[in-house]
Amino acid sequence: MPHKQWLKKYTKLDYLEGILRNRHLHLGNPSDWDDKNDSEGIRLFSAGHSDFKVLSTCLTEAADRFHFWHVFGEREKGVCLWFDKERLIHDIQTDSSLIADSVLYRTPKEVAQLSANQIPFAKREQYRDESEFRVLRVQKASNTPIDKFLFSQDSLRRIHLNPWLSNNEADLAKAWITDTLEDEFGHVEVLQNRTLGSKRWLDAISLVAEQGNDETSKNAVG
Repeated sequence: MPHKQWLKKYTKLDYLEGILRNRHLHLGNPSDWDDKNDSEGIRLFSAGHSDFKVLSTCLTEAADRFHFWHVFGEREKGVCLWFDKERLIHDIQTDSSLIADSVLYRTPKEVAQLSANQIPFAKREQYRDESEFRVLRVQKASNTPIDKFLFSQDSLRRIHLNPWLSNNEADLAKAWITDTLEDEFGHVEVLQNRTLGSKRWLDAISLVAEQGNDETSKNAVG
């Protein structure tokens, strides 16, 4: 399935049980973000919402990237949740306190072409490879804690463990997750990311190397 049909959330394994049992993602304070260019845009947007401090969570529409695991999943502590994009957007639209959109990547000159409502979804072009999808809470919610974003069970489709786990660690994690999922998330696949050891890649380069060695041997004999 093309990656544009997925919305992915990189987070920590330690948070996974709470996410699954409560069916929610955490909405954080953008002022805590390292990139102040980004958080300032949301602060300015918040100023127009009766002093409500807008909260946010970030997902990605991008294909897997090694640095996502480093930055967002913290290497061996990480896990990635794959959501069906259409279903998750439907979940968002049922909550009137939320707004969401794909992030726009722009240069400073191009910012002048944006509307005020696009500012919280704008980011510097240097981050374009993130293909971020951003969810914002812009007012108090009536049916959930202010810092939680609820998702339906059908929207979660896959869980990918980080590639640093050993085979034994991955098996134990898969067993624990499967037990935690029980009947409610029985449709969810639990896999391990293979960024650090792709069998297809290793088989391909081994074949090329073998063919090269055979050719070298033939030339030496000749």
